[in-house]
Amino acid sequence: MKKLIKDLYCAVKVLLHFCREHHATISMMPGIYAKQPSHNDFIAGVDTMLKINACGSFYQVTRTDYISNIAENEETWLATYGWHSNGHLIEIGGDRYCIFDTVAKSLYLEELTETGKTTIELFTKSY
Repeated sequence: MKKLIKDLYCAVKVLLHFCREHHATISMMPGIYAKQPSHNDFIAGVDTMLKINACGSFYQVTRTDYISNIAENEETWLATYGWHSNGHLIEIGGDRYCIFDTVAKSLYLEELTETGKTTIELFTKSY
């Protein structure tokens, strides 16, 4: 009987941890994120922003590249939320993933390029 109670306690503990992580990701997701340049990738006057909005049961992700504060390129795609793991957005019909780090208030944008190479960019939430 003690083993059963201990096993139930462990199961509830895991479930509560999962629910907290899921809630943290869902509540952090909508907003604006600024790209953090890597140490060898910094170019003055060039910025990239990522905006995530709820769009029905999907999410609309908009990536805007700015040069000298002027929008030069904008891409928009729909994504669906994947609840397993730590929570992430998966592009519908594409190869982009937004993986959330709720502790650091950031996300990683993973993208498969046309040449088959995977790129990963870091964005931090700027609300």
